[in-house]
Amino acid sequence: MDKHSSRFLAVNLTEAEWQALREVTPDPCGWIKTQIRRLLDESGVAPAAARDEQENLFSHALAD
Repeated sequence: MDKHSSRFLAVNLTEAEWQALREVTPDPCGWIKTQIRRLLDESGVAPAAARDEQENLFSHALAD
């Protein structure tokens, strides 16, 4: 799988759980993405694309 592939995450919820989640979080998909990004930020683990970008910036800075 290449660096630009996306992953799909499925969560099995009952209708009651879904409705309750929608009441407290109008955008549950956005909320999940935010939680994942926050977890990665707090853990210090950068996604591979971000690491590659940082390495490219660093190597260009050294070349200058």
